[in-house]
Amino acid sequence: MKPIPDDDGVFRYAEQAGIPHDFLRLQWLEFKDRYSLPDAKRYKAWATVFGKSVRGNWFKLWYATNEGTYALTTTGIQAENAHKEIA
Repeated sequence: MKPIPDDDGVFRYAEQAGIPHDFLRLQWLEFKDRYSLPDAKRYKAWATVFGKSVRGNWFKLWYATNEGTYALTTTGIQAENAHKEIA
């Protein structure tokens, strides 16, 4: 899977929603890992599917705080730890 193009709508959505760039990157790393497995579902429009995964927070990596910011969930912290070597 190639990285998402810089002009993809997912970046605009994340900015408007206030999702931090680091969280978006973590979602991408998890998405790529999960959908690169041999038995994983395949998509022709995987960039669109990635955008849907961000909008729906499919992997539950973050949550919105009462202050209007975002923080990692336990699942998000685990993913962050697993991907530290990649960073």
